[in-house]
Order: sequence, then structure tokens, then C-alpha cells
Amino acid sequence: MFSHKISGTTADKTAAEPSRQNTASTKAALSSAAAKPPAVPPSAAARSGSALIAAAGLPLDKLSASIVSFARFFSLPLKPELMAAMRRQALAPQAAPPTASPVTEKNAPDLEIVAKNREALSLAAAAAESKGVELTAKGLEQFVEAIDPDWQKRQDPDERNRKRQHKNSDEQEKENASAKTGLFSAAGIKEMALRTAEKNPLLAILNKLPGKNAQRWMVFPFSFSEGGREYKVSLRIPLETDSQISQRAVGMAMDIAESETGQSWLFVANGPNQRGIPAASSLTVYLQPELSPKARASLARELSLLMEIPPERISVKNRTESFPCESGGTDDLLCAINEAV
Repeated sequence: MFSHKISGTTADKTAAEPSRQNTASTKAALSSAAAKPPAVPPSAAARSGSALIAAAGLPLDKLSASIVSFARFFSLPLKPELMAAMRRQALAPQAAPPTASPVTEKNAPDLEIVAKNREALSLAAAAAESKGVELTAKGLEQFVEAIDPDWQKRQDPDERNRKRQHKNSDEQEKENASAKTGLFSAAGIKEMALRTAEKNPLLAILNKLPGKNAQRWMVFPFSFSEGGREYKVSLRIPLETDSQISQRAVGMAMDIAESETGQSWLFVANGPNQRGIPAASSLTVYLQPELSPKARASLARELSLLMEIPPERISVKNRTESFPCESGGTDDLLCAINEAV
């Protein structure tokens, strides 16, 4: 299912000693230059993003922007051979939903679904690389399913709907009762997440492996039913080592997808900073489908009261990308793509 990579890196250290200038005119020139930094043209950020993609040896498109962003999130080197390998994994056959008949213009895979699948695959590939693991195609797909709560539905929506329709009513009632009595609490969520992860040997191993950025990126998928609807959740937590024996969560992303309507909610909570601000010092919520500004403001007020977080530290946004938490630099990179095209 996977193999563990063992690799070492070396860094060349170079130092340059500036020449000494003792004349008054030179000192004045240096002081003037320091006081007046050169103006940065508006398109500098875009050119910077374009340069990153070019340095990685990738074509200038949205998938490349995602790959570079995920690589930066996991502190991976932008080596062309490494980026090319991640792109090959993202372009694997499982990125396109299966069809029961030969592909024609009428039944061709939806381009938006293909793009989302490729983005999810590239995130899984980057996460595995950061842990020094090379996954097989099947292993990568299992990892993606844990990371992306909407992955399974996109692969075979008809089969998912059939399973839901044929589910025994008694079983549905038991699931709903379980969700109402224990799930919607910290302890209930923790129990569900740990129990599901333990049933997946590959995920259990990956969660224990540290990354190259001194963090341990952990994924806990689970599902529940409420009101006759099925919800799949991916809980993603980066752990940071405080000492040799203790670790702390530096953030949390809870990604929730509802199978029937296509609604999704992504809650991104940032933990305490170095100054000791209490846990969940800020919260960002990404919603799909879009809500009006008035509805988003109302939801922010409700969350502030519910979670006891100051309203100025809560942001409710319409969701425009699948993994905004892990791809924080994608917007700048997409600006580069849009400008280049």
C-alpha cells in the first residue's frame, strides 16, 4: 500500500562579506536608499506566483497552483522532479469519475468534478511526500477519501443514492438517535473520529508519521446521519511539538459535506498563539452554496454567542475552493495564472 522513503538533504552555506566604503558620499547614498525603498509594481505578486510555478517546472494552470500551494503548506522543496511526480499522481485515472459506457460528448466527465478530484489527489500526494511515504494508487485513493468528505460521492453518485434509499428504516433511526445523544459534543466527535481512524490501518500509520515541517498533520474521517440526511466529515489537525514529549494543536479544519443537497461547511479554527490567547482564538467558516452578506453576518453573530469567540474574530465566507486552509497561497498563484493567460 505504501513504502517509506529515506532521504537526506544537504545545504551549501555561502557567506559574502560586503566591501567597506568609508567615504561620506557612499554613506549618504546608502542611508538614502534605506530610507526610500524601491516601489513594488502592482503585478509583482503575480509575477512572484508565476515564477514559483515556473521554478517548479510545471505548466501555468490551476492544478499547478494547487500543487505549489500544498507543497509550501507542507514545507516541501519545489524541485521540478518532485512537483512533476505529484502532478502525475493528480492526473491519475481516478481523477475522472467512472462511466459505464464509452465516453462520448454526452457522458463525458464533468470538468468541475475532475478539477476537484485532481486537487484532492494533489493534496494527498503532498501530505504523503511530507511524511516520507510513497503511496500506491489504491493507497492514495484511500488517503484522499479520508481528506475529502465529498470524494466518494463524486466517484459514483448513483451508487451512493441507491445505498441511501435502500437503507433499513430501523437502522436509520438508530443512527439518528446516536447522533443526537452523543455526537454533537467534543467527546462524541473525538470518539467517532478515533474509532473510524482505527478501522483504517493505512490512515492510522500516516497519522503517526511526522512531516518535514516539524508538524504532524492528522486526518480523522467519520460520518453521521441527521434528519434523514447523511453527512461525511473530515477533521484535519496539524500538531506542533512544544518539547520532546508534548504536542499541541495549532489549528483545526472540520470539513462537512451533505450527500443529497451538495451543501458543505468548512470550519477552520486557529489555536492559541505564542502569546497565549485562549484556544480557538479565531474562526473562519467557508460555506457552499453561497449566502448573502446579511445571512453571513447573522451566522457570524450566532457562532460568536455559541462558541464564545469575539465577533471580530469570526469570519464567514462563501467557499470558492476545496481546501482553503491548506492552500492559503492559491489566490496569489491564481492571479499569476489569470495575468499570464
